[in-house]
Amino acid sequence: MEQPTISVIVPIYNVEEYLQACLDSILAQIYENLQIILVDDGSTDGCAAICDAYGAKDSRICVIHQRNGGVSAARNAGLAAAQGDWIGWIDADDWIDPDMFTYLLEGALEEQADICVCGRYEQLRYCTANFGHKDRMLLDQKGAMNALLQERDMDNALYDKLWKRELFQDILFPVGQTYEDLATVYRLFSKAARIVCLPEPKYHYRRRQNSITGDASLPNRMNHYLAARARYADMAESWPEHRELLEQRCVTAAIGIWSGYYHNPRVVRLQYISQLKEISQYAKPRIHLMLKQKSCGLAGRLILRLLPYHACWAFALAGAIGWLYQRKHGRML
Repeated sequence: MEQPTISVIVPIYNVEEYLQACLDSILAQIYENLQIILVDDGSTDGCAAICDAYGAKDSRICVIHQRNGGVSAARNAGLAAAQGDWIGWIDADDWIDPDMFTYLLEGALEEQADICVCGRYEQLRYCTANFGHKDRMLLDQKGAMNALLQERDMDNALYDKLWKRELFQDILFPVGQTYEDLATVYRLFSKAARIVCLPEPKYHYRRRQNSITGDASLPNRMNHYLAARARYADMAESWPEHRELLEQRCVTAAIGIWSGYYHNPRVVRLQYISQLKEISQYAKPRIHLMLKQKSCGLAGRLILRLLPYHACWAFALAGAIGWLYQRKHGRML
């Protein structure tokens, strides 16, 4: 029986320092029936040449060069070229264990699952953290969606999962926006009947200050909030049992806006005055529910109490809390 093909899509932009390690880890996979799609999204460093060199030495590699359109445009280009039965995603500054796709595919086939999830290592400034599941866990659609919105046993990342290709039918990533995974992953979960979570970490996620999650600019943090609000608007009617959770995720996104406010120049801050007022008004009646759950850590709970105030002192205090958090954990809130 012919082995299923896995299309591995790697969006690439200006990560020359890390790209070879990423590609070497893909080529070292025990599972060999791969279509490897490298999408160079208009890189201005040496990434384009690295992609071409790897494409010349392995026939499984397809290289796409395009004008810079952002990570969503790169993901969409990769999907358009994908021919596999399954889809895997790797961020170009990360790397994977040699048996990752063997592990994920075997788990998916054993459980007849549409999505298979493994654990991951996060490479922090001072240490490596292990995020995974204690045991194998099989979830139906409802249970998986609840786990995704809780953001405890599941998160919105694409990269630590193996996806049936048909889930992406009629799905496109929102071009021009960051946090494209937040805007998309729930739609994929809503099309999946069975999701299996496996305990062993196989993916190595590198936290970098200049990555999207480390970007404290107001446009980027606002994209996070707007993606959460758009998800709420899309799901509130069809998933009424998750309405409160969806609202909480919107408020959680606001924590990053408050803590990162003073990382931005004054001219940028002035552009968002009306939006910040609206976010503050939205968050205020919902904060008490989140404080009861204690789901966002001490630093997050302290900043939650500041969200009703869109004033300089509140942003300054939130920024100080965020700075202390970063000093302790090696990553931004």
